[in-house]
Amino acid sequence: MPVTIHTVMLILAAAGTAILFLLCLHYRSRYLLFKGSSEAMIRNSHQQEASLLLLHKQLTELKLVNLKSQVNPHFQFNCLNGIYTALMTGETALAQEYISRFAGLLRKVLMLADKNFIPLQEETDLLELYLKLEQLRTNNGFEYTLYTDPQISPSALYVPCMLVQPFVENAIWHGLMHKSTNRLLQIQWMQLAPNLYACEVTDNGIGRVQALQYHHDGLKSNNHHSRGMEICMERATLYRTMYHKQFNIEISDLPGAENTVEGTRVYITFESDPAMSR
Repeated sequence: MPVTIHTVMLILAAAGTAILFLLCLHYRSRYLLFKGSSEAMIRNSHQQEASLLLLHKQLTELKLVNLKSQVNPHFQFNCLNGIYTALMTGETALAQEYISRFAGLLRKVLMLADKNFIPLQEETDLLELYLKLEQLRTNNGFEYTLYTDPQISPSALYVPCMLVQPFVENAIWHGLMHKSTNRLLQIQWMQLAPNLYACEVTDNGIGRVQALQYHHDGLKSNNHHSRGMEICMERATLYRTMYHKQFNIEISDLPGAENTVEGTRVYITFESDPAMSR
């Protein structure tokens, strides 16, 4: 049977189709192999990124614990100094009561030593213990109020452990105790919006500028005051880095009549995050 041009064309077309099909199979297998390798690389990249994020979070948590632990020695030293003063002045009964209250406070502080966040109820209980201890030390030298917004559930809202205490301590010893009478301290926890809260510490003391003039009066060292504030600011920065949430600390003087100062205000705003309770 003679081979016609039409037959040759059909054979060539069939061969071309077969070659094209084989090429498609070849490149498809290479594509699937490349896709599998890319997906594996992406998975590995995501795993490495997740590991780095976890490591960064763990390092940040360690930094926070370390910063909080730096506050505790100063806090404990000042409490022990109150006991020493009572003993040296012969006030044995006062020293005994002071030791008893200090032991309860120290027990609570040690129980919370490794926690960055605690329920607001525990934080206010801790502040209450501390304030009663300072009242004992100063012979009821100041009055205070602790207020929690009724919108807030103290057992559900988690707050930074002992972040407020250094500000309260400075309000007492740098502001109020340089006045002779009418020493008032207010601590308020407020809800500003869903998941946005504020803590305000105000005193009617002498203000920051005048307080600097007294830093050699034997009550406290100004270097401790500066370092204590620096630690609080560092903690706020780490909270922002760790949770990507709003966390700000503002310190200002309260203006009085004729350009005078009638105290100091510390205003802490922060967003809550479910991760804080873990």
